[in-house]
Amino acid sequence: MTGWLRHRWRLVVVRGRSMAPTLRDGDRLIVRVGRAPAPGDIVVFRAHDVVPDADLTWMVKRVHRIEPDGAVTVRGDNIRSQDSRHFGAVPREAILGVATGRR
Repeated sequence: MTGWLRHRWRLVVVRGRSMAPTLRDGDRLIVRVGRAPAPGDIVVFRAHDVVPDADLTWMVKRVHRIEPDGAVTVRGDNIRSQDSRHFGAVPREAILGVATGRR
C-alpha cells in the first residue's frame, strides 16, 4: 500500500517568489501525481521541458488555459513571474501533477 501511495502523491518544496502571494518560498505542496489539470489549478512540471537551460528541476505555476492538444499555458501569481508568456505552453508529458494542499 505504501508504494502505491508514494507513486500517487509527492511532497514538493516551493523555491522562489513566482507564486507570491499565494505561495511563499519554503512552502510545501502535496501533489497528486498524474491528475489532469484544470484552469485555476496549481501544477508542478519539469522545468527542463520548457526552459532547457533552467537551473531548476521542477516549476510551480497556475494553469491559465488548456490547449486542444492537452498542453497547458501557465502563469505565476506574481506579476514578475517567468511563465508561458515567456516560454510557451507546457506539454502534457512534462506535468508531474496538481497541487491539492499544503503541509
